[in-house]
Amino acid sequence: MLRFRHFLVAAVTLWIAPTPWISLANPAPANADEFDFPSLQQELLETIERVRPAVVTISNRGSMCSGVIVSPDGHVLSAGHAITPGDRYWVALPDGRRFRGIGKGSNPRADCALVQITDPGGDLPHVPMGESSTLVRNQACLSLSFPGGQKAGGEPIARFGRIVRTGRYRGMLQSTALMEPGDSGGALFDLNGSVIGIHSRIGESMERNYEVPIDVYRQFWNELNREQVFTRSGPPTPRLGIRCRDADDGVGLVVLEVVNESLASKYSVERDDTIVQIDDVKLRSVSDLRRVLIDARDSDARTINVRLRRADEDVDLEMDFDVEREAAPEVPLPKTDRPKIPPRRGFNELADLVDQFADLEADLDDACVEITSTFGQDESHPITGTKIRNTRWIVSKSSDVGSDPIDSDTGTALAIIKRDRTNDLVLLEAPEVHREGVDLSQSQADLAVGTFLLTPDENGSGRMSIVSSPSFESRKQQSRGFLGVVPATYKQNQGAFLNEVTEDGAAKRAGLLAGDVITKMNDTLIQTQRDMRQFLARVDPKATITAVVRRDDDEMVKSILLDAFPSFSNHAADQMSKSGRRDGFSKVLPHDANLKPADCGGPIFDTGGKFVGLNIARNSRVRSYALPASVVQEFVPMNQ
Repeated sequence: MLRFRHFLVAAVTLWIAPTPWISLANPAPANADEFDFPSLQQELLETIERVRPAVVTISNRGSMCSGVIVSPDGHVLSAGHAITPGDRYWVALPDGRRFRGIGKGSNPRADCALVQITDPGGDLPHVPMGESSTLVRNQACLSLSFPGGQKAGGEPIARFGRIVRTGRYRGMLQSTALMEPGDSGGALFDLNGSVIGIHSRIGESMERNYEVPIDVYRQFWNELNREQVFTRSGPPTPRLGIRCRDADDGVGLVVLEVVNESLASKYSVERDDTIVQIDDVKLRSVSDLRRVLIDARDSDARTINVRLRRADEDVDLEMDFDVEREAAPEVPLPKTDRPKIPPRRGFNELADLVDQFADLEADLDDACVEITSTFGQDESHPITGTKIRNTRWIVSKSSDVGSDPIDSDTGTALAIIKRDRTNDLVLLEAPEVHREGVDLSQSQADLAVGTFLLTPDENGSGRMSIVSSPSFESRKQQSRGFLGVVPATYKQNQGAFLNEVTEDGAAKRAGLLAGDVITKMNDTLIQTQRDMRQFLARVDPKATITAVVRRDDDEMVKSILLDAFPSFSNHAADQMSKSGRRDGFSKVLPHDANLKPADCGGPIFDTGGKFVGLNIARNSRVRSYALPASVVQEFVPMNQ
């Protein structure tokens, strides 16, 4: 689930309320019930252009989530688990503007919340709230939000999908528009440009992307416009008006701050008091306090008995919170002058969109070749390669091509001509000229966000995706070699001492032992454990390095095949295979295909069959990276 508050996060047409709403749909085909891909593509591009200005990031003391503006008065919808009532936030728009906002209502059960921009001005972009009750299975949808990790400047990341279920999982919508940490609070749109859901949580399956239906926000609109935590319509949960933490001894909550004119202030609760018990419930966590107050509300209680510990003395208070239980004020829903638009029909074709391009895919997959090579004892490591037409060249992903590469389709050996470490490219030479493959002179560039792409597969039907953001330089963050040791600085900067060597790790396979001291890696002198870490941060996964190792009175040289840096996260977003080298490229085009790491090295095309680039990495649950055609053209020799 995306249940946490901090995450590892062109000219456009604004939709302003006074502006008449214009339907995004092209004129309907002769038979409106027929699936029409060109219309789908055009609607998707226009919808992204229209709604993108209103998709925002919401930040607070280092935490970040997504949101969407739904009124000219600055109502920002987000996820309940990401927003705290009364907290101050910065709301950042794609155009670079930033506004102050305050957390309003938050419902932890329905996972809905609202932030109010406090100084919206007169030209705030916003989008209309749709109706989730009319959605149908296999209806097209669009996600725009700001996942954590690598970003293309201030641009939101776009993903295309379809509705899988309309409310059977705990009242949630389910779609195939991918989500990951940082997306919480982002918007799911229909192709009329209306918000139909807000990103909430995910499962391990790529189809398990759950959204809070927009009708939930309509239902709780009054409660959302008041600073409160609530779980139902009607009187809110009573609030003490304190900020607190768990006590060090595990008994009670230590008061860090008392809000002025709050219930706690009224009854003289002080900073550093420890709230030990409320009624008959002994408190051990903030969750205990929240449950007690919810129970008090649900039982229509008028008072609570609070026991404090102050300077080693117990203080008993009876708090009357009648004054805190007035109903939420009536707040009108945002108005829109757009006409009532019938819900879009669901099309079964969206479940297997690539089937619409079966003939094209069958032609394009002739450019693909499976390559196997050797890494240490692994003699059959597979990766995809791309043939260059009328040459003997094959291009692939360098960090996944080891020694002795072979064309698996023909069994012929391939010669390694050169490698580009910056972009993780390798140029291979086959014994014969390819009559099929990519024509580098027929390439496509400068694709708009939302453009459909086709990744062919010589062993399957291929994959469809959309351009998720403009291309950008990918900084190196996660792509580093992993040795599998716990190092410490040896004596007075005399090397990296191995406190621990993990089982089945690179160091263990190379014969290193706990107690060894590494003094040199390749040409880099290793004097401290920090030197070792910095060296490994610069080296790609699956690189082979040499290390000078001192063991007792002996010195030896070891050849080590490094692993990819593992993920230590148990989050559902990380329970998938990612590329070992997945960032640190000069320029990448992100798209939302569900690529396997072995699919990288293969070509990607637009739906007209023009070469767009080379798939180079599966970076995250949301993003696959392709090197644009221009990068490939610069790497491949013009003649042979």
